[in-house]
Amino acid sequence: MNHQPNDIRILCLPYTHTLSHISRPLLIAKELRNRGHEVVFAGESPKTKFIEKEGFTVHSLYEPDPDMLFGNIRKGKLRFVSEAEIEMMIEADLALYKEVKPDIVLTDGRFTAPISTHIAGLRHVAIVNASSTEHRALPYIPFFEWIPNWLIKRDTLLWKIFDLINLKLEIFVFDNVMSIFKRLSKKYGLKKTVTATNCLTGKDITFFADIPEYFPTKNLPENYYYIGPLTWKNNIPPPSWWPPEKGNKPLIYMTMGTTGIGDFFHKVYEIFKTSEMIAIITTGAQATGIETIDGKIYIESFIDGDLVMEECDLVVCHGGNGTIYQALQHGKPVIGIPTIPDQRFNMRRVEALGIGKMLSWRDFSNNPESLLELIRFVIKERSFYQNALKFKDILSTYNAAKTAADIISVVQ
Repeated sequence: MNHQPNDIRILCLPYTHTLSHISRPLLIAKELRNRGHEVVFAGESPKTKFIEKEGFTVHSLYEPDPDMLFGNIRKGKLRFVSEAEIEMMIEADLALYKEVKPDIVLTDGRFTAPISTHIAGLRHVAIVNASSTEHRALPYIPFFEWIPNWLIKRDTLLWKIFDLINLKLEIFVFDNVMSIFKRLSKKYGLKKTVTATNCLTGKDITFFADIPEYFPTKNLPENYYYIGPLTWKNNIPPPSWWPPEKGNKPLIYMTMGTTGIGDFFHKVYEIFKTSEMIAIITTGAQATGIETIDGKIYIESFIDGDLVMEECDLVVCHGGNGTIYQALQHGKPVIGIPTIPDQRFNMRRVEALGIGKMLSWRDFSNNPESLLELIRFVIKERSFYQNALKFKDILSTYNAAKTAADIISVVQ
């Protein structure tokens, strides 16, 4: 590429073991490339093929093992990664910066980047969910949710005080259990202390792939921007069986992202074989031994989510941020079966806003038929659809990739 004086070189560091972290910077990268900027990626998972298919170079970069990382998170371990791992990641970051010589580093899930970009003297922009910052207005883990609503109404000043105490307590505990971030901040003289709570944010600019109506915040700095959701546009051709013959039967789309549990797919496969509904199930290449039953269950590793969501009646997912927003962009309610705290946080918002319901993994695992019962309830209750359509209208006003590219283009 022939560079012009105003061209900038952007290095994207997503956590490449999950498609959600790949897809968000990929959308921004394509917009930046269209404007003449050079964009390269780095990572080491097999999923980097999705980046390469879009014509981007992918450099090698050490990343934490997903089984270790998500295993720790699912077990509720606040020390989600070892100190040795963090040191290795910082060393890998710095070696890559020397090789690529970027002007700006754009990250999504690279929690060492605020420190490594400071050491290297580079501009750093990060994509993050509002829930993963100290500016979230709602507790991540609701310590006081056991208090009945009749005793303390949720819209009272007293409950807001409880929320504030909850937030301060959970942040204090998390930051002190994972105190290495603060120690490294002091060691390298960072202006803003990096903590376990804010390690996914940008040193210079932070993009919330959210809207305030869904994830409210408080005390937001000027360099934090709500840009709206960045949902995956995969351009996968429709499968040979598309479109499915629905008739008058409900069409349910099920996806557990790429952090799901393989056992889920076998369980739902069995219950949908004898149900009155049609299911489209994407496995994310996480399950084998289940095959399409024409007219009843359609199995694909990956599919164009927008294509299916436009036609389906309801989305069943893991409670991932991107999948929820994608469903709402099509005005469809959501049933979530979360397996990690982020997803449970997302689904509490879904329930509070009346756009879907949550089913715990334990309840589903013990009684898979409970999912069918919940699907029937949500389909019958039209308020879920009415509320989802309101969010569809709000989301139609956002162009996240363009907004992000506008901001990055003037960062020097």
